[in-house]
Amino acid sequence: MSSQDLEQFRIFNKKLETEKDIKPILNAIKSLFDYKPAAEAKITLSNVGISNIVRCLNVQDKSNDDLTCEVLKICFEKFGVGDVVKHFTSHIMYLLRHEKNCVRRLAVDEVYKSVIADVSLLPVPEYIDIFVAVAQMVCDKDVGVANKAIIITSNLQFEAYPKVLEEMKIALEHNSSSKCNAYEVVINISLKSYELFKLSVDNGYIEHMVEELKSNDVLYQLNILELLSRLSVKPYGINYLVKDGALERITALIGDLRNNPLGGLLLPGYIKFFASIAHYYPKEIFEKYPIFLNSLFNAIESGEQTVLPVALDALGFIGITIEGKLCLTAVGSPFIQAIEKIGQLIRNSPAEIKIRALYCYASLISVEKDTPSQGPVDHRVTLMTREWFRSLNKESDAMETLLGICKIPFPDIKLAAYSLLDAVCQHLWGEELVARVAGFVEFLLDRSINEPKEAKEAKYDIIKRLSQSSVFDDNILTRFKTYVKEGPFYSDTTLQVAMEEGN
Repeated sequence: MSSQDLEQFRIFNKKLETEKDIKPILNAIKSLFDYKPAAEAKITLSNVGISNIVRCLNVQDKSNDDLTCEVLKICFEKFGVGDVVKHFTSHIMYLLRHEKNCVRRLAVDEVYKSVIADVSLLPVPEYIDIFVAVAQMVCDKDVGVANKAIIITSNLQFEAYPKVLEEMKIALEHNSSSKCNAYEVVINISLKSYELFKLSVDNGYIEHMVEELKSNDVLYQLNILELLSRLSVKPYGINYLVKDGALERITALIGDLRNNPLGGLLLPGYIKFFASIAHYYPKEIFEKYPIFLNSLFNAIESGEQTVLPVALDALGFIGITIEGKLCLTAVGSPFIQAIEKIGQLIRNSPAEIKIRALYCYASLISVEKDTPSQGPVDHRVTLMTREWFRSLNKESDAMETLLGICKIPFPDIKLAAYSLLDAVCQHLWGEELVARVAGFVEFLLDRSINEPKEAKEAKYDIIKRLSQSSVFDDNILTRFKTYVKEGPFYSDTTLQVAMEEGN
């Protein structure tokens, strides 16, 4: 800024100390800096400071608070990431604790930008007070401020966390929403390393979370289960829950749901919790906590709409791994009955359930995600998945049934059906079924069908897979390979335009 602008800002700054009507002065400062180059404005603001602007927030008349925030925001925008906190540390501390929402939001945004850009911009020894102040804001009544505080306190350097975790205890004295915010920070920190998890345990947070599952607040319980499920996928997390007896206590709570008038609302959360663990440790969960499997299969068999979508997702998540498939088949008839029920749901349910059931089936049939590249598929899995697929329609031909579903014009159903078809075509027996069913190859190769982009890409991937198959004759393989070469979005119009452009 020119020396004239610098002097002008000094005059405005001085007037803020003496004038009673500060609104015109704040507007003048706003106009002065609004369009000034950042480099020039930064020098002036660094030299003169912002103390008098900040002081405008500390007067009895609060009518100018919003305008003061606007002015401070313009001033802060002239600085690089992290520089505002470095240049005006004491002011940021004051702003973080201000009673006005817009003021706290302004301050926490500056800390947020610094931490997200580069956590090392604010070294812990110098700025620990800032981090402590932000940690206390996870209880903030302004949801936006609280959410930013959660992100900041979850992404600091290691040496900040002992103090941050200590501060989270403040939230435990507040309402369930604030406690959930604190728990989220605790879990985010615990997932970073065993040492930090141990620190969370020593502070009593994990035990407190498990005990809070006895609350009558349904949403609160579900949030805790969601957070604990994230922790349980870590070996040290699940080991603690088992050794501490927490998993046993959570299992007992499932048994009590039938006597709880709100049990129907809670059951989906408990199923998701145990499914997240069973995805990684199916054998141990099936053996030690059979009540989970019983609840899962009962939920599928009952067809209860409040829990069925979650149950389908859970079964698919468990069965997507090879170990999960083998453990499920070892369960015997309850699982077979569940498979048959899912086949019925695919054939006869409304769109939402049909789609969830198709994706569940696809996860159970698929082997690609859990099989080494080009490696052989366990022959037991080949036999199991073939039998499971037949349950799609035992009274008719399962592959003809799938072809019919693939032809349904609704995009979401079609995409889910293609997901199942792709899973089926990961097996030799699946390729053979495609080759056997009249009209299936023609349907796949028909580019005249009006399909959304995602469906065209999904069908293209299936054809690309089948183009490497050994079960089709040379003519069909040639057509498959031509389709692959032309790409998923080729059409006669594309060819016509290309020819016209070449003339």
